[in-house]
Amino acid sequence: MIAEEKSIGNYRTLWLKCEATSSDRHQLFLKEHNVRKQEPEFPKGRTLFVLNVPPYATLSSIKAAFARHCGNVKFVKLMPGMGCTKGGFKVAYIVFSKESELEKALSLPKDFIFVLSSAEAPCLFGVQKWAKEYNSGVILNEKEAKESIEKYMAAYDKRVEAENNDEEEDADGWVTVSSKKKRGQFAPKRKESTIEKVQTAEVQKSKKKKLENFYTFQIREAKKQQLAELRKKFELDKQKLQQLKAQRIFKPFG
Repeated sequence: MIAEEKSIGNYRTLWLKCEATSSDRHQLFLKEHNVRKQEPEFPKGRTLFVLNVPPYATLSSIKAAFARHCGNVKFVKLMPGMGCTKGGFKVAYIVFSKESELEKALSLPKDFIFVLSSAEAPCLFGVQKWAKEYNSGVILNEKEAKESIEKYMAAYDKRVEAENNDEEEDADGWVTVSSKKKRGQFAPKRKESTIEKVQTAEVQKSKKKKLENFYTFQIREAKKQQLAELRKKFELDKQKLQQLKAQRIFKPFG
């Protein structure tokens, strides 16, 4: 695959390869960093501004690549490109020790190719990079691993003790203790309103389980019971009316 040459304004173009044996190459755009408000860390006449730096390029590999062909590089700063995420393409500020070294970088031919990975500054890719990141995160020192475990367990024991001691005592001296066996060791204590809601829900649930007035005989028995209650109430009202008449308090035609 032959990469097409592109140009952006007054930027010069150079090429970048991952390794010397790579068949593919990546185009860089660079110019002198010269702005109206020049930052102290990027001195005028010694700072190179580079666009389209690939995500796999590291500070050490960029510094070593330009130092091999241009001269002494004081430091390199990588920043995310405009509109790019943290792991995307980047821009680089390369600060040289002398102005002549910056001029040498700008005078390189447009078909010049930088090799990113070298013996002094290897740049890992793919599985090798992932393996290195994984191994760097693994604690190989037994002493460090033991200290890390002890530190975690001490914090855990302290948290458990605080939960156990966090009991509320009311005016009568009773201590509210939550059920840790069923609800978990660190479950919050239930309030009275919560308990009432749970009890109400249980009562309604039990009512739903009962089949009231579902069968024909249940409906018939319910009607008989209702009629008996009405007759009983009628008899009580008749007795009350007789008592009022006897006491001459009842005067319907007053």
